[in-house]
Amino acid sequence: MAKVWSEQAIEFLEVMLWGMEKLCSPSLRTLDESFEGWQWRHGWQRQAHRLEEKELILRERKAGQLVLQLTELGRLAACGGRDPEARWQRRWDGQWRMIIFDLPGRQQLVRQRLLRWLRQNGFGYLQNSVWIHPDPLTKITDALKEFRDDVESFTVMESHCCSGYSDAAIVHGAWDFDEVNKRYEAHLSQANGDLRKAVPSRDGAAELRRRLRQERIAWANAAAIDPFLPQILLPENYLGQRAWQTHRSVMSRLVQALIAQSVVP
Repeated sequence: MAKVWSEQAIEFLEVMLWGMEKLCSPSLRTLDESFEGWQWRHGWQRQAHRLEEKELILRERKAGQLVLQLTELGRLAACGGRDPEARWQRRWDGQWRMIIFDLPGRQQLVRQRLLRWLRQNGFGYLQNSVWIHPDPLTKITDALKEFRDDVESFTVMESHCCSGYSDAAIVHGAWDFDEVNKRYEAHLSQANGDLRKAVPSRDGAAELRRRLRQERIAWANAAAIDPFLPQILLPENYLGQRAWQTHRSVMSRLVQALIAQSVVP
């Protein structure tokens, strides 16, 4: 589950991710003396120090110049907790990981924690007690350690489809991509409308920041139930990649407008 960061921290990271980077690199190497002075005037040094302590950014001087760099944790925070492109581009080994459980009635609290964990980690369900995921499971949550040797209550298996069955059918049955696409359609409608709006004048800083928050929330709501499966498993009509590119365009446009106005979150 993604850690919750402050509004100011996220806006700072978004400025780095969407406004300063080149070719989606996590490095910020475009600071000059005037920008550094701008940082000082608007309190960015204090914010940068706080983010550095939280390991969201790295900060150093090279040739007398200040260089900021997003860490992987900082990049994920700016993306909303997950990097869609990295998730889509990851390799799939053709194996499904299945969690099968039938916990005793006296373990309802454990069952609730398990179901919450499965949803938060992008598992799909074929039945209420049969959940699947395309990635290797390197750990089982601490709450389930007690069941590792109780195979009648809980077990993890690796499997693949037999002849006559398809991975596409598994995906269709395990995740509600109709609802996923409905959310992306709603996001696209709002984001495309935002792209058509004029950028506020110099006196419109508050409006720019409001629109940034609005777009961030809209994307987060759309992506919340998306498992971000590897490319090979995505349904043909999947709208996530189109929505992500539109989200990037909106964020970049608004952040660039903030920078042009010398407005700091």
